[in-house]
Amino acid sequence: MSRDGRFIAAGESGNQPAVLVWDCSTMSFVSELKGHLYGVECIAFSPNGEHVVSVGGYIYLWDWRSGILVTKLKASSSCSAVTSVSFSSDAKFIVTAGRKHLKFWTVGSSPGTRLSNGTGSLAMHGKPVNLGPQKGSSFISVTYAIGMNNSPATAEQVGDLFPIYVLTDEGTLCLVDSGLSVRKTVDLKVEQGYALSASDKLIACACCNGIVKLFTSETLNHAGTLLYSNAKSFQGDTNFHFQTTEVEKDSQLVPALPDAIACQFSTSEKLVVVYGDHTLYIWNIHDMKEATRCYALVSHSACIWDVKNLCCENMHDPSLACVARGCSGGVSFATCSADGTIRLWDLTLQSNLVEDDADHQSLNAKQVGGTRLVSSGILERNTAEAGVDTQGFRSLAASSDGKYLVAGDCKGNLHIYNLLTSDYAYFQGIHEAEILSLSFSLSSKKRVISGDVVDSNCFLASGGRDRIIHLYDVKRNFDLIGSIDDHSAAVTSVKLTFHGHKILSCSADRSLVFRDVCVAEGCCKISRRHHQMASHGTVYDMALDPAMEFVVTVGQDKKINTFDIASGKLTRSFKHDKDFGDPIKVSMDPSCSYLACSYSNKSLCMYDAISGELVTRAMGHGEVITGVIFLPDCKHVVSVSPYYAISS
Repeated sequence: MSRDGRFIAAGESGNQPAVLVWDCSTMSFVSELKGHLYGVECIAFSPNGEHVVSVGGYIYLWDWRSGILVTKLKASSSCSAVTSVSFSSDAKFIVTAGRKHLKFWTVGSSPGTRLSNGTGSLAMHGKPVNLGPQKGSSFISVTYAIGMNNSPATAEQVGDLFPIYVLTDEGTLCLVDSGLSVRKTVDLKVEQGYALSASDKLIACACCNGIVKLFTSETLNHAGTLLYSNAKSFQGDTNFHFQTTEVEKDSQLVPALPDAIACQFSTSEKLVVVYGDHTLYIWNIHDMKEATRCYALVSHSACIWDVKNLCCENMHDPSLACVARGCSGGVSFATCSADGTIRLWDLTLQSNLVEDDADHQSLNAKQVGGTRLVSSGILERNTAEAGVDTQGFRSLAASSDGKYLVAGDCKGNLHIYNLLTSDYAYFQGIHEAEILSLSFSLSSKKRVISGDVVDSNCFLASGGRDRIIHLYDVKRNFDLIGSIDDHSAAVTSVKLTFHGHKILSCSADRSLVFRDVCVAEGCCKISRRHHQMASHGTVYDMALDPAMEFVVTVGQDKKINTFDIASGKLTRSFKHDKDFGDPIKVSMDPSCSYLACSYSNKSLCMYDAISGELVTRAMGHGEVITGVIFLPDCKHVVSVSPYYAISS
């Protein structure tokens, strides 16, 4: 980021990468700089913002506004090991740091070559640094001294030394002057250092185990420490702790804290820190004795596998699109991750979220247009519970009455959370492999099916990679009442419909199976009614319309197929002309007008559910989309992916 905060530059990876520059004030793309061959390792703006230096095989110096490469230099074979680059505060030096590498490069005029404006071009000449005891060390981050008002330090402020701050990967902070020698070092007493940032008063060092250490910029005296663990004591995430029926062991297991992997001063009194679990904190360090976390952006720290709608505050069924009909209960949904957490999210108007002037309000939010996505809570359990494996979650289901949220994990265990009472139940080894799909059928009213008035069944169904489908009676404390083993491959999706009187399942064995469920005198009988086979390949996912009249499937045949649930017959089928890859996930909006379908090329397409016409297409995820839902406001689609991303 440029020193004035207006411009952002990013270096691409891969073959023929570019350096891209955006204007933050207008949210517009302004420059593309091409020249690197195999990836940009690090990048920095000059103090006055006129130049950008990028490193990747060569050191490139750009006049980015005009798109001109001013000069480039092959530093040596060590250039490939450069991990950080910075200008000196007077812009006379470029400093590169990396594996057993710290080098100053003088930047001066070269009269032999003229630029278009008639001035001499710039050239770089390398100068080694006298590292003293740090010779042979690997340097992970480098930055320059900052003057008052967040401007580069002037000669009057720092003399003729123009200090550079460098951090080794083993946690030693070094002060290097323009005489190219290490003037002072400080042992941070940490196992590993990750990043540096400088303000006019302080140097921040991001370190392992959630530690950020602060030192005075002139003397490197210790000024304070920010601990990730302390942040939990301030207002922020709502952690819902559930009472388990299992007996807890007397174990004092202490989970490892995430590393602080990046830091940046936004002002002299505000420090932004990014942690290894993909959380971002803004710390108020006006008073180091009482530093507080004044803002937070939270996320999952591993692959997000599933996303499901939750009831609004008025406990309306999300499939009824109550918000679109005028309900003021808000919009909420849940996500589960391989990191072993379930996060609850609210979609809130941006105007309702303003940072508290007293710096005590912690907002766990991601801005989405005119709204913000707010983390309203995390479901966490004590990992010391007897027999509870801490494997990550793989699938989710939420009951339509807002009472239960159920998760299946990667070991085949079932976790049941009562959101109203905070009770928690744990069923170990329900499946022999990961639970890929869960579905509720929950209603207390009588329904008319085929002309007969019948009681609605309150069931939960689970389908796993072990080819098995299990059926549980919610009213009887989730007792297992039936199992199905007629698939020959993993059950990719299972749905309960007709108020618990039908089970639909699709599988990697190409099949879509319709079954009837009959409960009489305490006994449950499950019988196959219809059986459809895809033309080839796995059937990945299916979606039901809210009226429970038809089901839509997607799979390796690249078709979007619609089946009548009552007859089991194919009623519509369409395939997009362009090759987007395989359709992976599908969801239907509450009005039954649109389908959202994700593809293996990481795109998300919106179709007219009746005609199959492509309405719009979106890109943005860096990996295959693993889950997609329409929100009950009928305005937003939420998609999740393995790369910890939630898009709306």
